[in-house]
Amino acid sequence: MLIAWRAGKLIDARGADRQPDYQCPACHQRVVLHRGRVVPPYFAHHTLGDCAVATEGESAQHVSGKRQLAAFFAPWGVGTLEKVLPEIDQRADCWLDRGDHQPVAIEFQCSPISRDQVAHRTAGYQDIGVFPCWILGERYLKQQLNWELIDRFAWEMPGWGLCLLFWDVSRQRLRLDHHLRQMATGKMTATTRWLTTIDELRRPQPASRLPPVDFPAYRQRLTTDLLRGNSSLRDLQETLYLLGKNLPGFPPILGTTRAYLPIFGRGPLLWRIVVGTWIFSRKMRWTVPELWQLAQAGLTLVGGHCEGGIRFTGEETLHLALSDLMADLVAGHYLQRTVMGWQVLAEPTWSRDGHEWLENNERK
Repeated sequence: MLIAWRAGKLIDARGADRQPDYQCPACHQRVVLHRGRVVPPYFAHHTLGDCAVATEGESAQHVSGKRQLAAFFAPWGVGTLEKVLPEIDQRADCWLDRGDHQPVAIEFQCSPISRDQVAHRTAGYQDIGVFPCWILGERYLKQQLNWELIDRFAWEMPGWGLCLLFWDVSRQRLRLDHHLRQMATGKMTATTRWLTTIDELRRPQPASRLPPVDFPAYRQRLTTDLLRGNSSLRDLQETLYLLGKNLPGFPPILGTTRAYLPIFGRGPLLWRIVVGTWIFSRKMRWTVPELWQLAQAGLTLVGGHCEGGIRFTGEETLHLALSDLMADLVAGHYLQRTVMGWQVLAEPTWSRDGHEWLENNERK
């Protein structure tokens, strides 16, 4: 910790003298000042005991980063390092008092942390009307974009879409990964911008353009993966096989180039193939509730997340994807809108596999 009590005052470790009577601001137990060559000055409990908000074993990155973030966010409001919040047994790495605006608690996360811990701390701040801002350190900077990162730490920022924030201690810059999306083929992507001042957040930037989907290559990859016994596709292939279909032979109408919020597990394209197969598995009318059940079941099958993450929901995105699929099928004259839902008019043509599709369509 960077702040301790002594003689009724809060003392910053950076300017503290070696005295025996420093106390933890949360539990009031004895803490000891540490000064080293690697880690900047900090306080640590002499005996950890039952302190509810102790965070011992801080790295040099975490200690330095908290100070840097306090300076970086200073234009937003009066900053306080390690503000103790006894009503929720938490301590914010940096607290921003923004006057008439909602206060902000900055959590600089450098070490591994479970989803339950993130959810608990986030909910604690929200319960007392505080905006939690998670900023990730070096170990997370090095990771490829993945669902665990997005699930735990992503949040919607006005003008920037779904975002992740990272702090580079060595460069003293904020990395903003904004407009987090999932391409049709399943890859998660973001537009990255490095910020040198907090005021740059007031000037949102658009998302970068996504590359086109190479459908022949995608079909070929599905065919190859199935031949190799790819376990991640087995349940999907078995579902389609029971209905007389083969995954790589999906009709073009079920393809898409659209990107969505990253809730679709193995990808929006596989979700469309599965749901489309179910829709055409019986020539009948479908009601709105029935189609929504198909959409949810398809999302589960492709490993998706309808509930979204800790700080964003996935239901609206799933509704959008279903609406897009229905609109494409109506435009292709495979479905017709009715008062209660949709009527199947015709079934699109499937190929036996990706190789057959390539032979019949790509080489004409």
